Amino acid sequence: MLLGASLFLLSFLGVRTETVIDVSFALGPGEKYEPYESGTYHHTRVISKSTLTGEVVVVGAGIYFAASGYNTEHLRNVFINQNCIFVINSADDLYTFTFDNTAGNTQSLVRFILKERWMNTLLQIPGFIGLLIFVPAGLVMYIRNLRRQPGATRNC
Repeated sequence: MLLGASLFLLSFLGVRTETVIDVSFALGPGEKYEPYESGTYHHTRVISKSTLTGEVVVVGAGIYFAASGYNTEHLRNVFINQNCIFVINSADDLYTFTFDNTAGNTQSLVRFILKERWMNTLLQIPGFIGLLIFVPAGLVMYIRNLRRQPGATRNC
């Protein structure tokens, strides 16, 4: 029983966080840093459950920020004056990011950091198997051991 529960709990230790984008650039007045330029796109891991956490730091005039991809409806044309932290929970597939200073008349320095927190779902399969097989088997053995009368003798 403990073996099955331990395998199940250990399968959740496969959660990792890594920085996938860390880029700084200057946006002049009327400029746009568009998708597929260096540091403006990311494809999440395959066969995993991901969460993206991003931070945009702006020094100078404010800019407009937009993210495209699954679950990014809340990140369309967001005005960022100094600092913005966002989360895309249940991230999946390709994400592109746009930084827009076309409405501004001064230069802006931008730093963009994107971290992906992901869990490998393939590691959870042995955990679920252990939970489904070893825990019931352990319970059956424990109950059989309790039902056995102390001091009873067996005829061999």
